[in-house]
Amino acid sequence: MNPKLKRRFRSLTALASAFILSISVLPAHAEETIDSLRDKTSTLQNELDGLNTELSSISADVDNILTQITETTAQVEQTKTELGEALANEEQQYNNMKMRIRYMYEEGKTAMLDTLFSAISMADFLNKADFITKVSEYDRAMLEKLQNTREEIAAKEQALEIQQQELLTLQAELTAKKDVLASRISTASGELSAYSAKLEQAIAAEKAAQEALAKKAEEEKQAALEQAQKEEAEQQAQQKPSRPDPDDSGNSDHSGNSHPADQSDLDLFAAILQCEAGTRDYDALLAVATVIMNRMESSKYPDTLHGVIYQSGQFSPTWNGSLDKVLKKGAVSLCYTVASDALGGARHPDVRNCYQFRASYTGHHGIVIGGNVFF
Repeated sequence: MNPKLKRRFRSLTALASAFILSISVLPAHAEETIDSLRDKTSTLQNELDGLNTELSSISADVDNILTQITETTAQVEQTKTELGEALANEEQQYNNMKMRIRYMYEEGKTAMLDTLFSAISMADFLNKADFITKVSEYDRAMLEKLQNTREEIAAKEQALEIQQQELLTLQAELTAKKDVLASRISTASGELSAYSAKLEQAIAAEKAAQEALAKKAEEEKQAALEQAQKEEAEQQAQQKPSRPDPDDSGNSDHSGNSHPADQSDLDLFAAILQCEAGTRDYDALLAVATVIMNRMESSKYPDTLHGVIYQSGQFSPTWNGSLDKVLKKGAVSLCYTVASDALGGARHPDVRNCYQFRASYTGHHGIVIGGNVFF
């Protein structure tokens, strides 16, 4: 490559490189937006996790209080039953005592004296006197005991009712707090979903922008390279005779047959040569052209350029898309020169009897010319 073309290629490469570097500069604002969205999403997720944990704790407390309320209610009912029984016992004892008192007053002291004096002995007298005293003391003691029991049960009932009311109040407070938390969770979930969607959109937009920038940079870089190669090939073509003389260096001869071709065949021939041998080396291009012409002149292969080039499984550019790409853009002038020379009868003497070639890196045994090995 001459110095002028080198400078131009370097200039174009620098422009492409600068454009590639812009990829890391242009999305900076987008990255900040994505970072802020990620921070917000993370904050909302942490808040939502905390709210859910708190809600679970409160729900457990509510369930525990409901269990306590159920137990306390049962105790209140049991205490009411016990209080009713105590009141009934107290009433019964009170009635029994009233009957005995009424009997003593109605019958008078005479009946009591008669009872005492009917004793047959002093021991009997003392026993009857003690019996009368014990009956009175028993009635008084039982009445006091029943009254105390009733008061204890009533106090217990009152305490249980207070506890029950406190539990109901606490239940109402926790339920209200639970409702507030549920509302906050619903709000946080909605915000989290919204920010998550924004984050996904931002990431997708950034990815699309980066891909578009990278594609454009690659296209411009490739265009710069192809332009530089094209200009270099044109200069080489200007410096090389359009058709080598048989008396020249010996890298070509005109021992082949001449094959008239229309413009479409020439375009196809030049394009396949560029795909298989590049754009710079006349000898490498002529060697590939010679193999194609050898095939066209052999009874083992199709007898047309189109038939040889598009024969199934022979030339990979026909199926990988590279041939169509070159046909669309047009081959460089050097490839047209070699194609015209080959159609006019020029052949590379080293591969005059070769019908196959592979890329030289495959290590296949044969004659290496340019980047291919011929056999």
